[in-house]
Amino acid sequence: MDVLSDQLARAQARGAVFSTLRRTAPWGLRFGGNRPLTAHVLLEGSGWLDAEGEEPVALAAGDVVLATEGDPYRLVSDPDVAGESIADARRRGDDPCGSPGARILCGAHMVEGSVGEALLGSLPRFVLIGAASQSARHRDAISLLAREAASDGLGQQVLLDRLLDLNLVYALRAWWQQDERRAPGWYRGLDHPGLARLIQAVHERPQHAWTLESMAQTAAMSRSGFAATFKDVVGQSPARYLTELRMGHAEDALLRTDATVSAVATSVGYGNEFAFSTAFRRSHGLPPGRWRTARRGTV
Repeated sequence: MDVLSDQLARAQARGAVFSTLRRTAPWGLRFGGNRPLTAHVLLEGSGWLDAEGEEPVALAAGDVVLATEGDPYRLVSDPDVAGESIADARRRGDDPCGSPGARILCGAHMVEGSVGEALLGSLPRFVLIGAASQSARHRDAISLLAREAASDGLGQQVLLDRLLDLNLVYALRAWWQQDERRAPGWYRGLDHPGLARLIQAVHERPQHAWTLESMAQTAAMSRSGFAATFKDVVGQSPARYLTELRMGHAEDALLRTDATVSAVATSVGYGNEFAFSTAFRRSHGLPPGRWRTARRGTV
């Protein structure tokens, strides 16, 4: 199992391209900063990322910026340019071709649930993946994204959405690989052969009746060695990790299906509804049925 894909899918980290704009200097785009996760790709030209209280950061063609929720910020041709809101920019469309020019793609990702919160919690306000530090496959994906954004064929929106998803996977990989201390615990665990086997196994079968003994056997380690290594690398106990994984799957089932609470309990590895409800209430502050009703009333 691809654990990163599993995490992104359960976080509903799906791309939605909302602007691809050509601009002639001086140009500037203002963003409210109220989206959970936004990806920007400077497809052509150069510019700056300018956020209040921070030094402007130079951007070159091919650079990728991930922005999490926070204060407003700008992408500009020069830090002195005020620019226009992204909403106004979208309505106005492209500038006439000129020199020097830039082409900027901006896309929002929907990231929800406890898995999404954990994913976003691993990221700073801004993540910059410069073109020079991207893998060859990431650069190829961005080139394909740039070519597709410049075309106007059938199915373009679907292709752009999926290519934006691909860019997010590559960008997260690159960011975490630069310094693994930035990465979520499960990602760090994938670098350890024994822990990787166990993490992949519990993601494939969270409903299995896992015990510390069976986890250690899957990791081909002693019980004590496994427990200590897992907590040191991942940052939490194996039992806590398994519970959070099961709670994430339970959230998905409660929100995205009409399965009964009893059926959800069985699907995520609890022997009875009472045990599941107790664990869910401890994690979420509400029993699963009431949590489902409250959440469905707000979405």
